[in-house]
Amino acid sequence: MAGSAFYAAFGRLQYNTNATQEVCAILYGAMAQNAALFLKRRGKSDLIQPTILALIVSSTMLTGVCSVLLGKLGVGKLMLRFPTPVTNGFLGTIGWFLVRTALQVSSGVQFQYFYPVDLTAFLSFRSLGPVSCLLAMVAFIRHGPSIIARKLPDSRLLKLSGLFCQLCPLVIFYAITSALGLSMEELSTSGWTYPTQTSRSFSSLWTTYDIYNPHGGADIGVLIYNIPSMLMLVMMSVLCTMTGVLGITGKFRMGPDGDPAPMEVIDFDAELTTVGFGSIFTALSNGVVTFHRLGSSIQLRMDGGTHRLAVFTSSCFVGIFFFTSLPLGHYIPKFFLGGLFMGSGLSFLESAFLSFRSLPPQKFMGYRLPSPQYWVTVACILVAAFSSPFQGIGAGLTLSLVIFLWDSAQSSPIASMSTGSHTVSRTFRPFWELEALCLHGHRILLFYLQGQLFFGSGQNLASSLVEAIEDGLDPDAAEPGRISQYCILSFGKVTSIDASAAEQLRMAVKRVIFCRMNSQVFDALSVLKVVTSPDLDLRQLLDLQTTPTRGEITAEESTVFTEFGDATPTSPTTATALSCWGKGKPFKSPAYEDYDAFDDVTDALDYTGDRLLETYLYGSRELKEYMLEYRVACSSGSRLPNLAFEAMNLLPQGFMRTIQPFCTVQLGLASGQRVPDGDAFVFVLQGAIAVVDELLEGSTTNQGVSIKGFQGRRHKRLRKRYPPGSIVGKHEFFLKSLQRRLGDAGAATSRVVSSKFGHTTEVWILTRSAWESLPEELATLLQDLSLRQLAEEKQHSLLSDS
Repeated sequence: MAGSAFYAAFGRLQYNTNATQEVCAILYGAMAQNAALFLKRRGKSDLIQPTILALIVSSTMLTGVCSVLLGKLGVGKLMLRFPTPVTNGFLGTIGWFLVRTALQVSSGVQFQYFYPVDLTAFLSFRSLGPVSCLLAMVAFIRHGPSIIARKLPDSRLLKLSGLFCQLCPLVIFYAITSALGLSMEELSTSGWTYPTQTSRSFSSLWTTYDIYNPHGGADIGVLIYNIPSMLMLVMMSVLCTMTGVLGITGKFRMGPDGDPAPMEVIDFDAELTTVGFGSIFTALSNGVVTFHRLGSSIQLRMDGGTHRLAVFTSSCFVGIFFFTSLPLGHYIPKFFLGGLFMGSGLSFLESAFLSFRSLPPQKFMGYRLPSPQYWVTVACILVAAFSSPFQGIGAGLTLSLVIFLWDSAQSSPIASMSTGSHTVSRTFRPFWELEALCLHGHRILLFYLQGQLFFGSGQNLASSLVEAIEDGLDPDAAEPGRISQYCILSFGKVTSIDASAAEQLRMAVKRVIFCRMNSQVFDALSVLKVVTSPDLDLRQLLDLQTTPTRGEITAEESTVFTEFGDATPTSPTTATALSCWGKGKPFKSPAYEDYDAFDDVTDALDYTGDRLLETYLYGSRELKEYMLEYRVACSSGSRLPNLAFEAMNLLPQGFMRTIQPFCTVQLGLASGQRVPDGDAFVFVLQGAIAVVDELLEGSTTNQGVSIKGFQGRRHKRLRKRYPPGSIVGKHEFFLKSLQRRLGDAGAATSRVVSSKFGHTTEVWILTRSAWESLPEELATLLQDLSLRQLAEEKQHSLLSDS
């Protein structure tokens, strides 16, 4: 009564319930019965009642305290992550115990597992009579409402059909006993009802026993012995609360009329906290948690009522019998109580055993079989039937884990793959390099990985990589040109990798390049020496200090400021976390330029693409002079000659000298320095310009992302990188003149000097005002140049990695 009133007043949701606490009541009864038998054998019968009361109070208090702690610590919502088959198995387990308890209560015969201990007593008329009434009542409750609905489809009394079918067996029982002239004492003697108890005042609950008195009070040894059972009750109570939440929200997708937030997502931790305080309040009043009812709450919601009304009604109903000290059990037949138990139990069992309908079937030798996950539900019920609900849940979780590991080991962690012929970096390349990459790019394999990599999926990944990389290595193969030289692994959607998977990668494959790793993945791969040589930008991002030696690059050259800025929480970063790496995980010197790890896919594609171009383009055939000059400018960081700029862009000689007076020339720009984002053309003659999307201040971002994903460094994402010979700002220039440029409210596009292609940059900036003053011939040439570069850039974008 006290707990019901508290929960009705402070329950978080008007329609929610914390169901199936009948199982907790059954476990309370079993614990009390075992304690009573133990004390009776010890000759301490006078301590049975105070000890049982102490067990009830202690268990209820412990349940309340643990529920509050789980709710306040935010651990409760983890219960909602139980696999669905395990939850179904738990419901089936509850259903099985309710059915068994119903048979036990009605027959008066003890059950062990799923069969009666005394079969002769169970088959006697004294037992079969109530059991027959029980089965008839359950059949009437389950099929009566549907029959009434078919006979009276438009009746206003249809909502009361469920209540009518529940109370009708009780009315029929009293009518028959009255017609036969049977008294309540005769019914009690014959086992149809419970015997009456001595009528006492309700205040005797607090005045009769002193459970804390060491002499004549509760037996402390029994209390200590039952602590494990109390903890099991705590777990069962939390699971029952979770089941009620899932059951009522699954039955009703939104709150009832009058709910201020009918579509609000349930906060299970808050609900669990409220239930916990209700349990504490109940324990302080020497009560037991038995006040939640799933079936009645669902029926009331279907009739248009609310949960608060249901719980308040229950509290008032119980209060009447409590304050008047009426022996309710003496007037209610046992089969009626058992029928209520069995009705709920059969519903749970039916839902559990038919749950295969909501799972995808499995085909075996042409036959459609239930999903393997369905057998988790069956295993939970069977194990619980022969042992306990907790062992059933444990068996379900274990079997779910085995199925998960098996499925994960069978499924490929490769989300998709591509080759260097179909995917290039976001660094803009001239047409002759793009043609060479399309011709020879199949030697670069790009794998996009996903999920968590552990020993099962890691072995699958290693096998796939070996098959892909080693294919065609036979020099006598029919198509030796299909040899794969580089393999890039993108970990953008990988949350973690364990040591076993990292070890399998290290042992199975060699020429592999890693990119888009979060801190956990990078740490695991570097510890096992899978990653041994991060590139310069990644070292700077990780704040890894490399001490140069003779013949190596200088410290000024190794410490560069990338166009992306500093590291982000989703990158493997911070000096404090990585300060030990310099000693514990030494990397190769960056002077060798033999890198195996990059921060971004674009950097990895640039690295592998440059090596293919060096082998199959620039080192194998004669090229035009401007192509070689472009290569020198990109590799050494030197300035691209004006003649080379004009030749590669099909401009007449002297064009750059003619247009220079109209431009603002900026020399010696350092990496990371911003280029004006105004309405202008930017000619790149030395170094490179990166166009990045930068998140604006005040925009919300998820700082708790555990994967690298598609985020850039420090909330900056590279759109395009323009090397020497390019023009930046073509799209913005023409679209702004048409006033059709789209903007992003949460991000701003900016131009910064890239750390690639050298350490100083030279650009010429042609503003709109200068454009308007150009001679018509120059303006026409510039328009044609912009059109050609826009077409080439579009072609490049179709192949660029996303």
